[in-house]
Amino acid sequence: MRVLLIGGTGPVGLSALPHLLEAGHTVAVAHTGAHEPAGATEVEHIHGSREQLLRKRGAVECWRPDALVDSFPGGATAEKAHELGAVAERCGTGRLVAISSMDVYRHCAAAGVDDHEPLELPLDPLPIREDAARRPPRRADAAHDNVAMEDALTGPQAVTVLRPGAIYGPFLHPRVLREWYLVGRVARGERELPLPDGGTQLFHRVAAERVGRAVAAALERAPAGRWECNVGDTRDFTFGALAALVGERLGWHWEPVRIAWDEGDHPWNVRHPIVTDTTRLRETLGVTEPDPVAATEAQIDWLWENRERARALPG
Repeated sequence: MRVLLIGGTGPVGLSALPHLLEAGHTVAVAHTGAHEPAGATEVEHIHGSREQLLRKRGAVECWRPDALVDSFPGGATAEKAHELGAVAERCGTGRLVAISSMDVYRHCAAAGVDDHEPLELPLDPLPIREDAARRPPRRADAAHDNVAMEDALTGPQAVTVLRPGAIYGPFLHPRVLREWYLVGRVARGERELPLPDGGTQLFHRVAAERVGRAVAAALERAPAGRWECNVGDTRDFTFGALAALVGERLGWHWEPVRIAWDEGDHPWNVRHPIVTDTTRLRETLGVTEPDPVAATEAQIDWLWENRERARALPG
């Protein structure tokens, strides 16, 4: 199969590449060229802005992919979804895989994700299934809205929407360095650890490796038609348990200070636990690796080894 990744130089694309190649696909990556990934010499690179790449008779259409995978670099919008569907139709692409997010669910908005006003009482049962209620879309001019993207997404015989949790992995990118909040405190010698509500927050995470496997598996096993799939680790840590693992891994002793929820400021500080159902991921796509504990330990070790580079990132 000829598979083209749009924006494939980030964590999702780089994690998917080895699994796509192992499956025997011919792969191209369409991106601006600003971040040229090393390795993967079997992969063709197509450079240009998104508008240049996806326009009529543009580079993507000329490459004639059998499948398109879009991670929506720079933000997901309805306009980008329309562009994707149009180019798929023009070049006869049989499969689309769109990378969305668990943030589309009403429960995530109720928990205060992405600056939504949290509700005292959540509305939905856990774990969150793919048929759970979604939040309303943001304003039409929003620079990023996965709900609007999903609603506008049309295309070929098979359209698969993957909804990852909070991605972590060995990538120097602010959006996948959430564990740096804890590892960075150790690097700075900060023993005091604020624990909102005792560290009971749970924001379902996912190893980048698992997302990459899900992308490759979706091309082979996702049902025809429109199909959504949560992509999360099979188990996860509360914030307090993750802090304990970081301390154990790095030989560090914390001095926890319990504070109120609304006084906390860490990447997992959600008002209600976010746990998603991964049945489709495991049983339909067959994705069960990597082990979430081992993957988290590897992330902690990698951040510690790269602490000076991580410290230099903004945010």
